[in-house]
Amino acid sequence: MELEDKLKELERTADKLDEKDVSLEEAIRLFENGVGLIRECLEKLNESKGKIEAVSGKLNEILENCEDETN
Repeated sequence: MELEDKLKELERTADKLDEKDVSLEEAIRLFENGVGLIRECLEKLNESKGKIEAVSGKLNEILENCEDETN
């Protein structure tokens, strides 16, 4: 499931928790599901951050090599 899909599911879960007729058991289940979705979103964001940092590092190396060649 993509990050955007997880965020939409998290929003649906929060909406369900806002309903007045949710039983305690259902609210606990929804809450647990929401916590799991948040964890998965954070993992996906951290993974993406790592990829961006790796690409940025490669770009910096290329730029440094270009500067060395022109000097």
